[in-house]
Amino acid sequence: QSPWLRPIISRIPQLRDAEFLLQQAGITWTVQTLLTLSVGMALGLGIMTLILSRSITVSVLATIIGALLPSVYVRRKRTKRLNAFEEFLPESIDLVGRALRAGHPLSAGFKMAADDGPEPVAGEFRRVFEEQRFGLPLQDSLLGMADRINLVDVRILVTAILIQREVGGNLAEILDNLAAVVRARFTIRRQVRVYTAQGRMTGYLLSALPFIIFSILYALNAKYMSILFTDPVGQVLIAVALSMQLFGFLWIRKIIKIEI
Repeated sequence: QSPWLRPIISRIPQLRDAEFLLQQAGITWTVQTLLTLSVGMALGLGIMTLILSRSITVSVLATIIGALLPSVYVRRKRTKRLNAFEEFLPESIDLVGRALRAGHPLSAGFKMAADDGPEPVAGEFRRVFEEQRFGLPLQDSLLGMADRINLVDVRILVTAILIQREVGGNLAEILDNLAAVVRARFTIRRQVRVYTAQGRMTGYLLSALPFIIFSILYALNAKYMSILFTDPVGQVLIAVALSMQLFGFLWIRKIIKIEI
């Protein structure tokens, strides 16, 4: 981060959350880059919309959307990374379990998973291994990984390892059972996505249909549709319609999202 931005980030919780969000997404951006992109896209999209539509209301909406686009992109990247992490986690757990059965310590198991495992799981296990090499306690390294990767499976893995270190037990067997459970949950989640595919397609179609119809009508009779941008009542109707569209899309998405 830039020197002038560090004290600001330390005082504003939202900026600290943004920095943590970038780490979870696996993006090399800094908070300064994210803020610059947000301001630049907000100004660019707002000015372009104002020139084309000559409507302050539409321009303000476009400015808000432009400011949110970088954050939406980062959150999308985080979701993809977490999904990939959950998909490849059982393979890495199996690698750690094999290392333990071969008589290696737990740190060597993390090293094996970091070298031979798939990304992004290998990167997180490599970070845990390197933190231990530099003297950080294993508990702090594992809890740090659980904070960065906000998944139930990772928290269960960390809890199982920490409890085993306190009370003892067959950690290799525990890891095998955990890998089987993670695979079963992932299989059920894919089945649920298949069952809810029709609901998702309906939500996407209902969200895109007004924009498609508006584009067709505007192409057929631009003068007729331009009243929406020039008349004050039309500008209010556009703002209300966009708000209702967004609310409906989020509502449908909430309905078809099933936690497992």
